Amino acid sequence: MKARSITFAATLLAAVALGLSPGAASGQTSQSEFRHDDHRGLFPLCTGCHTGIPAGDRASFYPEPSSCASCHDGRDLQRVRWAPSQTPETNLDYSHPAHFAAAEREGEEMECASCHQEPGSGRMLGVLRADAAQCLSCHEHQADQHFQDAECTTCHVPLAESNLSLERIAALDAPPDHDDGAFLAAVHGEAAPNETARCATCHTQNRCAACHVNAGQVAAIQAIPVAPASLRLPVSAVHYSIPTTHESFAWLQSHGSAVPSSASMASDCSTCHTRNDCTSCHVDPAPRPIQGLPARQEVPAPGVGLERAAPETHTAFGFLNAHGSMAAADEGTCATCHTEESCIACHSAPQAPTYHPVNFVQQHAAAAYGQTMECQSCHSQEQFCRSCHMEQGLGSRGRLGPGYHDGQALWLFQHGAAARQQLETCASCHTQNECLQCHSQKGAFKVNPHGPNFDAEAARKRNAQICLACHLTPPLGGG
Repeated sequence: MKARSITFAATLLAAVALGLSPGAASGQTSQSEFRHDDHRGLFPLCTGCHTGIPAGDRASFYPEPSSCASCHDGRDLQRVRWAPSQTPETNLDYSHPAHFAAAEREGEEMECASCHQEPGSGRMLGVLRADAAQCLSCHEHQADQHFQDAECTTCHVPLAESNLSLERIAALDAPPDHDDGAFLAAVHGEAAPNETARCATCHTQNRCAACHVNAGQVAAIQAIPVAPASLRLPVSAVHYSIPTTHESFAWLQSHGSAVPSSASMASDCSTCHTRNDCTSCHVDPAPRPIQGLPARQEVPAPGVGLERAAPETHTAFGFLNAHGSMAAADEGTCATCHTEESCIACHSAPQAPTYHPVNFVQQHAAAAYGQTMECQSCHSQEQFCRSCHMEQGLGSRGRLGPGYHDGQALWLFQHGAAARQQLETCASCHTQNECLQCHSQKGAFKVNPHGPNFDAEAARKRNAQICLACHLTPPLGGG
């Protein structure tokens, strides 16, 4: 009984000190906030409950809820359900131990009430959370514009080290200089290397890597902390600005000379482009500088995502009919984007019968004779042309038989000039054996096809290959 009386007396004193009536001891209540003023008679020091504050031990910032039950046992005092306050969302760089140490160095004593109590109130009266505005009562803000010329690291930790919620991050105010239309395209890339800490206040490395294909190789980006998995970040739209150099008419044709090395590809082009952008046009094997770019699946950034498109030169009027001379001048240029199959798709008559204009068969003789088109690039004159001519009754029937040339009297005596000028057209119907019936030096009539005053040496110098059209070996200087 004596022990029971002592316990009850102590509980009664505690109830009086807390401002509670003894009759409330049998009930159960829930309170969301701790009433400091009701407990001021029990705890002479703030650190009696907040033991971890001086050391910065966040786990012991608040007492365990079970410690309340030593008094609020439901018998002498009503039970309470209390839980420590949740860590507030913040990106402020504040440390209790650091502030205590700084005050000690200055020979001052830092009191909890100086930040956590309403001015002029009594002990444990008007207890409140510290407000960031209170910092300015001691720390003078040197910047003229908070979001532009302030030293962010003075007050803030990088976003990746904060505990801000998704909503708070999405609501962060953008500095005024970010509103400039040229900021994303031209300004931020030059400013970032010198203002990495400022960027990290509102951005994580993940944000940079969402656009920058080469984020892993850029020192300024690597200096920004990576967001932990627990930090939820807003999904930002990927946007690639078009550099002024890319807006010129000739950029597509000249861009290869602007990036001649793998190093320049890695430092410049890989900011926005993956290897997939290049190979959308460049066929295998791609040029070596392209091979140094990362593939789209190897990086978080999507890259510009270029699609295959014809250069401006290919859209010019008449390009289709004139492209042959361009291809003959530099086949390597065409091979950058086209394979042999690309050419066959158009130049193979069975696959693309519309390559020639309507009724071309009826008028093709003039085009073939005048060589307005390179027929042999698609057709075998000895087979394709001859087979069609024979079917139409226009083929040759021997050296002296009737045939295609019947419309011209004495054609046999005139054919030499035509053969010398357009030997390819003769081959569309005639074989070499027919020519050798008259022109062979080893039998027959031994008719010289060169005509009078023929200069063999001059002809050889002009084009030695033409001699082999009839001669089995070079007739001059070798057989």
